[in-house]
Amino acid sequence: MIRRIACLLGVLSLLFVPVPAAAGGFASTELDPIPEIRPGVAYTIGYWALALGTEPITDEAFGETTLRFSRNGERYDFTGTRLAEPSHYATSIILPAGEWKVEALLGYYGHDEIGTLTVPGGLTLSPPEYDPMRVADMPDPWGAVKPPGHPWGTPFRPVPGVTPIPKAAPAAVPETPAWPYALGGLAVAGGLVLLLRRRPARREPEEVFVIR
Repeated sequence: MIRRIACLLGVLSLLFVPVPAAAGGFASTELDPIPEIRPGVAYTIGYWALALGTEPITDEAFGETTLRFSRNGERYDFTGTRLAEPSHYATSIILPAGEWKVEALLGYYGHDEIGTLTVPGGLTLSPPEYDPMRVADMPDPWGAVKPPGHPWGTPFRPVPGVTPIPKAAPAAVPETPAWPYALGGLAVAGGLVLLLRRRPARREPEEVFVIR
C-alpha cells in the first residue's frame, strides 16, 4: 500500500511540472484602414487573420472567420469572405449608434479582441495580447497588397528586386528549467513514505480468558 501511494504521488508531482511555452499556437487580427462609421450605413471591412501575429494561416483545417460587435447583451456577427491574398478576408457591416466591442472569431484559434468601435466615429485598438513574432528566412507570402502592420521584426526572405527593411528581432524569452519542480515532487513523495513507515503498528486487543 505504501509503495502504491509513493508511486501515485510521484506521478502527480510530474503532472505539475511547468512546460515551457512554445512559440506559436495563437493568431491575431489586423483590420485594413476603415472610414468613419455612421449608424445605419453599410461598410465593407477588410481584415487579416495572422498566425504568430505576422504570418498567413496556411492550415487547411482553418474554417470561417467572423467579426463580432457586441455591447450589453446585444450582438452582431458578420462572417468574412476570403480574398485573393493569403489570410485576407472582408465582410460587410451595418451597426446602430453606440460603442461596440470588436472581436474576431478565428475558429479553433479562439477569439481575438480588436478594440472598441464608436458609431458614429472610429476604432480604438486594444493592446495586443501577444507581441508579434517572425519566423526567420520565410519567403514573402504576399505581393503588393500586404497587412497594414507589415513589415514586422525579422524581415521575410528578400524577393528579387525588393530591398527588405531590416528591424531588430524580438528578444528571446529564457526558458524555465523543469527539473527542480520534478525533484521537489519526488522528495515530497519520499518523505511521506518515511513518515508512513515510522508509524507504530496497530496492536490488536488481547483476548482474555476467564476460568470459572
